[in-house]
Amino acid sequence: MQSLYDNHNKHLNASSVSPRLFRHLLIIAMVGFSTIWAIDVSSGLISSFDARAYPICLIAFALMYALSIITKLNHQCLHFMTYFIVAGYLTSSSMWHHAAPNGQFSNAAQWLGLNYVIAYLFLEVKKAAPTTIIVFTVTIIGHFAVLIQQQSFSDTLGVVLNIAIAHLIYIFLLWTVIRLRIKTDKAAARADMLENYAYVDLLTRILNRRGLEKVFSELRLDTEEQKQNYAILIIDIDYFKQVNDTYGHVIGDKVLSHIAAKLSRVIHPNDLLGRWGGEEFLVLTLNRTPQQVMTLAENVRAGVSHLIIDDITGITVSIGIAYSNEAHSNHDVFKIADKRLYAAKQAGRNIIRAND
Repeated sequence: MQSLYDNHNKHLNASSVSPRLFRHLLIIAMVGFSTIWAIDVSSGLISSFDARAYPICLIAFALMYALSIITKLNHQCLHFMTYFIVAGYLTSSSMWHHAAPNGQFSNAAQWLGLNYVIAYLFLEVKKAAPTTIIVFTVTIIGHFAVLIQQQSFSDTLGVVLNIAIAHLIYIFLLWTVIRLRIKTDKAAARADMLENYAYVDLLTRILNRRGLEKVFSELRLDTEEQKQNYAILIIDIDYFKQVNDTYGHVIGDKVLSHIAAKLSRVIHPNDLLGRWGGEEFLVLTLNRTPQQVMTLAENVRAGVSHLIIDDITGITVSIGIAYSNEAHSNHDVFKIADKRLYAAKQAGRNIIRAND
């Protein structure tokens, strides 16, 4: 069972923005920039900086949109590029408007908080933190350098400290939210992992009896709306007690693991495989003809017989098969398959029995 934590950590490290959502956000950005551009132009308050910056940003957003569709470029790379377009514009616009005499109608500073919100929205969690620190540092140093040219040191320091405190609060609150989300996701992943352990046989890494019963219940094979043909194969290792008595339980466990792996390779991906208990395995196969089921059973029998496990050869299995049209419930189908497995054992083992 590939650790659920491996997959979960990938999920946590990845951006929560899917390619489709990313393109939707780009459209929103283009509409937003176009609307603000139109408002500034109509009011006559557009600055020379924005008159050049708006079309550049819109072209850049359109390019990112096109790249997200027509190339195989890593989407995290596109997220970074888009983020720095926005952050670059917001930071440089605010610095420009703080420089005399450009600040008469400045409203750029109120948007600077978006630099941190967008970072945690677009970027991986591990990359968002250092990125926001870099943007924060550039913002503070840049504004100080601009303001000190026309303001006293104390006035400049007062403005820059206000910006720094507000931005640090943004970063702290966003990081707190992200950490809470990570803890919640880890708790959910751990709960899922523990639930899966309850349904998986830890030795063979396939479903255990409880897992098989759960899947049977979920498939609702016997309901009219879900009615479909299926077959149940019960597979039992012949003389398995002798293997344990002769070679020990460690080798016996290895035999079970190898046979489970062999069954996993032989069955169809849509078939259901589990360890029913001890040396007994169960396969549920859907919508196959009796001939196809027999072919599957023969492949299982022959495949196991060719296994060599720590120089142990001659391992065989007996198989009992029953079909859904032979009974009214999967419980009764199982009983028929179990009866036929017993008959295969009585007939000499290493045998497939599909009828009475």
